[in-house]
Amino acid sequence: MVQDKHFTQIELDGWPFKIKQPEGEVNPKRVMLLLHGHRGNEKAMWILTNPLPKGYTLLAPRAPVKIDEGEYSWHQIEPNWPDIATYEELIDQLLSRVDSWFDHQGLSVEKFDVMGFSQGAAMAYAMAIVKPGRTGKVAALAGFIPQSWRDSLTEDALSGKSFFIAHGSQDEIIPIHKARQTSEWLEEKGAQVNFCEADTGHKLSANCFNGLGEFFFNDR
Repeated sequence: MVQDKHFTQIELDGWPFKIKQPEGEVNPKRVMLLLHGHRGNEKAMWILTNPLPKGYTLLAPRAPVKIDEGEYSWHQIEPNWPDIATYEELIDQLLSRVDSWFDHQGLSVEKFDVMGFSQGAAMAYAMAIVKPGRTGKVAALAGFIPQSWRDSLTEDALSGKSFFIAHGSQDEIIPIHKARQTSEWLEEKGAQVNFCEADTGHKLSANCFNGLGEFFFNDR
């Protein structure tokens, strides 16, 4: 385990995590998973936490598939997007490690907020779909729900759940229409969606960056 004043770098059952705990008493209702995208790592998401409310325990895992030095993925990129069952298995593996860390800390944490970018946003969506009882607010940045997952979307899982979707109209990796379609599907199932669109590429714009903070400040 590597630790400095603010962060802990730890390995949980073979998966590296970068973890930041708030100063003072930990509030188990303020926990967030940070899920990086394809070719990212556990260090990639931290700049996106700057607008968040203080007091979060933040856990950033490194995805298990090594692509190149310092670059990792949740799964290999193939012509057809993996089905929801593939993501459910990944989420089970992720949560088993997260829960073990909290058990070691002597904390009982049932529900997490989740922020994911690109492929990590697909992970965040999948967690909301297959583990609705473990998922609080969801921020999906430059991501989408694959068409093949649509039958897995249910009102039981999604009704009343809050999503922040941010996407660039010039995104060359994931076209904007996929994010708009995702928003429509979620709203059809009763989810509350805050959609932020900007004239940018495959990244988070300044105005959506500010909206991200507002989304997690609300109802706190």
